[in-house]
Amino acid sequence: MGGQTPGQQCAQLAMVSPKELRDAPTRARDLGIAGAGLDRLTLAMVVKAELLARALGVERAQAWAMLLRERSELMPYIHQRQAPMAEAKGGKSPATVFLIPEGEAQVALADFTPDDDGEHVEIIDDLSSAAAPVSRG
Repeated sequence: MGGQTPGQQCAQLAMVSPKELRDAPTRARDLGIAGAGLDRLTLAMVVKAELLARALGVERAQAWAMLLRERSELMPYIHQRQAPMAEAKGGKSPATVFLIPEGEAQVALADFTPDDDGEHVEIIDDLSSAAAPVSRG
């Protein structure tokens, strides 16, 4: 889709770019929008809504509502909400890795309770000699 993810496409539609912000007063004047008293960001948003309204053949208020809906769906991601965690294949949780400073392993392992049957526990004393294979599954 044009080399962009759906989220990037949504952001391009709903959010104001720096260029749109710079050009807002000129574009508003060219479109016949009376933007007296509006700050540049709000004016750029109104211009964007007007252009969308003309392209879709709808009222400006309806285009504004469309843009607002897109922006509201983007906000959790813009404010760095993590994506939902994917379920691990086979229903198993991903491995938990503990790095314990040298000399503290005996104390740390004294209270350690392995998962289920404990067969998936691996203790590596020297990480510099461990060449654990990495796979992407």
